[in-house]
Amino acid sequence: PPPRCSARQLVREALERYGLDPEDFGQFALCDVVGRPGAAAGGWQGEHLREVGDWERPLVLQELWKPKAGWSRPPQIRRRQDLERAAE
Repeated sequence: PPPRCSARQLVREALERYGLDPEDFGQFALCDVVGRPGAAAGGWQGEHLREVGDWERPLVLQELWKPKAGWSRPPQIRRRQDLERAAE
């Protein structure tokens, strides 16, 4: 996708790529997640999650801000209802 795509456009593309209805994009949010490898099972442990606004340009943001050494910042798509539950 072009670097200037909005978060909303990226969610639509991801849903379509995985065979889901792209018109359901309103049920999902792109999240900016910062984490590092977990000590226990060698898995990845997220430390911070932020819902990206629908009109933000997440690919531009990723280029402007890189995490410290040993950390990573993979974008994730989450259901909005799960984010709302976690906030409660």
